[in-house]
Amino acid sequence: PPFNDARVRRAVALSLDRPAMVKALLDGYGTIGNDNPFAPLFRSTNTSVPQRTQNLAEAKKLMAQAGHGRGVSAPMYSEINQEMPLLAQAIKGYAAKIGVDFNLKIESQDQYFGKSTFGHSDWLDGTASLVDYGDRGVPNVYLGPPLVTGGAWNAAHFSNKTYDNLYKQYIAAVDLSAQRKIAGQIETLLLQETPIIYPYFLDG
Repeated sequence: PPFNDARVRRAVALSLDRPAMVKALLDGYGTIGNDNPFAPLFRSTNTSVPQRTQNLAEAKKLMAQAGHGRGVSAPMYSEINQEMPLLAQAIKGYAAKIGVDFNLKIESQDQYFGKSTFGHSDWLDGTASLVDYGDRGVPNVYLGPPLVTGGAWNAAHFSNKTYDNLYKQYIAAVDLSAQRKIAGQIETLLLQETPIIYPYFLDG
């Protein structure tokens, strides 16, 4: 709690000004994300799914519907690495506008990752946590361990049978058109559930 309620997760996502974050944190060298692992560089990304944009009024409405109209406090863990501490500060500032008060825990990477196993890692065990992922040629790794039920990187503790089945279908798809169709379903589901917020992707 409180992020076991999808309305709270969507509210935080809706609080973010993603273009401003790319400009301020990346000096413009990035592309806004849509809360799924399908970066623009992947050929299978379904670009027909509408982009999530900042909507503070809708975010506050979702918070009230979730029973947090007076606000809520929660810890958020992150690592000392590149722009991650600044990203944590940015999210804290935006979330405060909708009544979410993040108590930041910015840690060394050794402390943050711990043993990188559940029960022994602030990354995986924290109420909320920020982590950076390295580049991959295809989105398969991002779609698997961080999001499938029981995944080794599933810090969100996300468990959704529909998602698990879509992931298997995507991995098994042999042509680009089939991948894009399934990608659209995955993107839509993740916007609704918002287990992970992907505010942006770094260029190059």
